[in-house]
Amino acid sequence: MAQVLVRDLDDRIVSRLKVLAKAQNISLEQKFRDMAAREVQEVEDRFERVAARIREQTRGSQLDSTALIREDRDR
Repeated sequence: MAQVLVRDLDDRIVSRLKVLAKAQNISLEQKFRDMAAREVQEVEDRFERVAARIREQTRGSQLDSTALIREDRDR
């Protein structure tokens, strides 16, 4: 597994994260792992929602781009 060193964190933020981690009965390291995993999952979920919306918008499209591509190549 990879390791990450985070420098120059605000002391107030670190203190608050320690309190949150303690309240959840987990280590500060686990709190960071959970936060990173949650962020990645949220980004992936947003991407999936956008992709699904685009697929739905283009479903059944009869657009044939062959002529447009040929025209562009001929220029």
